[in-house]
Amino acid sequence: MCHTRSMELMPAIEEFMTPLPVWTERGEILLPLFGAGHLAWLAACLCAGVALVLMHRRLGEDSEKQRRFELAVALAPLLLLGIHSSSMLAWGAFNPNCLPLHICNLCEILALVYALSGERNVGDVLYGVGIVGSLAALLFPGWSNAPAWSLPSVCGFVEHALVLAFIAMKVLDGSIRPSRRDIWKPLVFTALYLAAIYPLNHLLGTNYAFVNWAPYGTPLLAWEEAFGNPGYIAVYALVFAALEAALFLPWRAEATPGQPR
Repeated sequence: MCHTRSMELMPAIEEFMTPLPVWTERGEILLPLFGAGHLAWLAACLCAGVALVLMHRRLGEDSEKQRRFELAVALAPLLLLGIHSSSMLAWGAFNPNCLPLHICNLCEILALVYALSGERNVGDVLYGVGIVGSLAALLFPGWSNAPAWSLPSVCGFVEHALVLAFIAMKVLDGSIRPSRRDIWKPLVFTALYLAAIYPLNHLLGTNYAFVNWAPYGTPLLAWEEAFGNPGYIAVYALVFAALEAALFLPWRAEATPGQPR
């Protein structure tokens, strides 16, 4: 009986571990936008994020434990990214689209850099780019070809939720203190990223930042239909920049010249 159960379990494990490129080649949408699976993941990410923020606040009296906790939260997305990349290699499915070059991948690196250094400019960029990019990814996941319960979905949802949780922890403890005068930092970072990734996409035939073609289930598809390609990219860039800037506007009274950061 144990052997039979093991034989039944193996296909389920194999399906769970199937990397995103394999699911994408099959071409079926298995994670419908705002379907039951998507909504369940959003709820789970919200609950987990709140729990992490509360745990971080409770550790406030022990700075060393709090720092270790922050490092663990910041490192976890990169570990998940490594796990998914390893599964692609194991399946022989790794291709240029699988490089960690999405802007959210860079935010995962920025989170770890900030956890290690506390560098102000890194925090400002992470706050603007990380919140907009991670929220967009959670609401309009680029891994919709994979089932809700699969390694690509687990990694995709958890990685972005952890980045958001880390940012929330550092904003609430006063480490990241946005100021209207720092709006330009995420805007410049995003502009430099797009200037580099757009020609690289054409060189490699990839779609990092979704500026080569509009993916399923995103507002980009409607903008592409309305304004064409590359016309939709201008709308996309303006909306992304506006959302980044909007995040800094409420903080006018919180960060004035001479106030410690």
